[in-house]
Amino acid sequence: MIVEVSGLGVIGRRLHTELLASNDVELVRLRTRRPDAVSAQLGGAPRTEVVGADEPVRADWAALTVEAAAHRDALARYRSARVPVVSCCDDAAVIDGLLGGVGTPVVVGAAFSPGLTDVMASHTLTLLDEVDELHVARHGAAGSACVAARARAIRQPARDWRDGEWVERPPGSGRELCFFPEPVRGLDAYRANLSEVATLHAAHPGVARLSNRITMRRRERLPAAVGLPAVPAPNNPASLGAAVVEARGRVGAGSESVLLGVVDRVDGATAALMASCGNQLVARGDQLTGTLTAGQVAPSVVMLAALAERGVSVARFGPQ
Repeated sequence: MIVEVSGLGVIGRRLHTELLASNDVELVRLRTRRPDAVSAQLGGAPRTEVVGADEPVRADWAALTVEAAAHRDALARYRSARVPVVSCCDDAAVIDGLLGGVGTPVVVGAAFSPGLTDVMASHTLTLLDEVDELHVARHGAAGSACVAARARAIRQPARDWRDGEWVERPPGSGRELCFFPEPVRGLDAYRANLSEVATLHAAHPGVARLSNRITMRRRERLPAAVGLPAVPAPNNPASLGAAVVEARGRVGAGSESVLLGVVDRVDGATAALMASCGNQLVARGDQLTGTLTAGQVAPSVVMLAALAERGVSVARFGPQ
């Protein structure tokens, strides 16, 4: 299997390492505008080829870890070559523009959240007879591009899906104490312009209520409420992240809820998810087409097992 990785930030470099750990990957092609510099930094990594931005595409599937501004051009390159793509871009506008697309398979929002949370949400539907609500909360960010995207999101109005229509909510509203797995524990989370509701609605259009929240510090939330940039604070790129997915619905005649959670390094979990999605794109071949979320690539038990093999474990809270 040959895989191309476009974008060599925190996620791209971690994905390179993840791919080299698999015996199924015979070659990783790193696409960059600075091939000489990247080649010098890698120091002769095995099964790796560094190619320039204008080199022809040669891959079984491609991973896009570029920033949102460069996403459209990078995706067009692989679509014209008819190469399946896995993208970790979580920008709400980018994902909205891609959902519903046809043709060559493209997995969108394959990040920590959305992405891993989409797999978790799909799994909750197998644990309940009927799901009426899905709610997602996340904490943490990876590299500087993710930190910048997060800063933009918390200053913009949020969306909820409520009983058949989109409802706009003020940024920083909807404070809720969310409990994440150890060692993150309980943190306040708020509404923001996140893409989780879009990927959830695309995969589960019949669910009546969808929401997403993100944890914020006070120095972020108060400026966001009046449309100002967050007060600068030290950040730790590729730090520990956490996410929870709550499903509410019914089992038999009674009401029931299911809560799934995950805690991991954001870069490592994202790389594991992207590699797992890419493997499914190759394995399932013509069975997949058009724009997909990570929760639609394969049955949730298959995806969770593949992630567990790569060291990413999802836990269920409460009664089993």
